[in-house]
This record gives sequence, C-alpha cells and structure tokens, in this order.
Amino acid sequence: MKNKSFFTVLVLVLLFSCSKDSSNPEPKISQDQLDAITGLYNLSEYNVSPAQDLNNDDVLSQDLMAELDCLSASIILREDLSYSKFAMQLNISPITNDQYAISCSFNQSTTGSWDLVNGQIVLSEETENSYSLDGSVLTLSQGKTLPDFQSQVFVKQ
Repeated sequence: MKNKSFFTVLVLVLLFSCSKDSSNPEPKISQDQLDAITGLYNLSEYNVSPAQDLNNDDVLSQDLMAELDCLSASIILREDLSYSKFAMQLNISPITNDQYAISCSFNQSTTGSWDLVNGQIVLSEETENSYSLDGSVLTLSQGKTLPDFQSQVFVKQ
C-alpha cells in the first residue's frame, strides 16, 4: 500500500512539474522588424517652446539645431536589442520674458537594451519615455515648454 501511495504521489509531482519546452521562445520582434529598425539615428530636430534666438541672428527658432552648432545626438539600435546613445547635454537657464540662456555642456553616453512595445521604441535607461517610429524617423515627444522640450527627432542614416 505504501508503494502504491508513493507511486501515485510521484506521478502527480511529475505531471504538475512538467511544462512545455520554453527553450526556444518565439521572438517578440521579427527579423523583418529588426532589419527595419536597427541602425544609426542622428538628431535632426530639437524642438522647444517658446522659440529662441540663441545665435543672435534676429531669427527666433523652435528648433535648437538651427541655433546651436554644438548640439548633436545619436542613437545606435543593434540587432541584439542593445543600444548606445551619445548626446550633448544642455545648460538651460531662464533670463526673462520667456527667453532662456541655453548652451552646450558635455557629451553624455548611455548604453542599455531597447525593446519594441506597442509600436514604440523603449530604451532601458529612459523607461519614462518612448520613441515613436515612422519609417526611418524616431521621435521623442514630451510636449513641454522650456526648460524642457517639445520633441526630439532622429533620422536613420
């Protein structure tokens, strides 16, 4: 009788401990998506509100790329779902009447992993943000006024 009980318990343990083989999980991102997404993206627009004239040419611009020669950023999205981001950090100080003193500070680099979540690119070091992807254009939209930004646009090279 003890052997029969032991055998029954053993069979039950084996039945409930077995699961489907998950050693080859289905990838969340297809190879076609990876081919379309991965690559080097360079900053092409850094939009702020209100418009500023930082280069003293008497032309206000919402795109800081037209105002600051030193402003640059790049994102490299790799097929292994890792990324590197290199970005010039800005010093932003209010002056008066919606005008700001804005200058380039230092280059900052970050690395981590990226993922495609609901059609948006999410970087592991920027989980509060997601980049929309439209063809070869990545856009980070915050819609905020200075000292924050409206949007950053990166174009795939």
